[in-house]
Parts: sequence; structure tokens; C-alpha cells
Amino acid sequence: MKILVTGGAGFIGSALIRHIIKNTKDNIINVDKLTYAGNLESLASIEQSDRYIF
Repeated sequence: MKILVTGGAGFIGSALIRHIIKNTKDNIINVDKLTYAGNLESLASIEQSDRYIF
């Protein structure tokens, strides 16, 4: 399954993405405007995953 996450660089969105990558076989598409709340460092552990697209 492909899952679209909006706001994936924020606190809750990044936690959701890390959880999905760790516990499922689903693909993630992350869409984020990267405002003051976005932090790409919170996704560093999964950014190289072939199931993750930013």
C-alpha cells in the first residue's frame, strides 16, 4: 500500500512515518512545506529507505 503523509517533517508526522516504516511493508510519500515546524533531521534514520519518498 502507498500512504501519503502531509506534514511528515513535523513532530507527529515524522513519528508516524518512522512507525510505519519500522512496523509495516507500506510505502510512504511525504509532503511537507518545511515551515518553522518542519525538521528533516527527524527523518534521517529512514531517508535512505527505498519505501520512502519526500
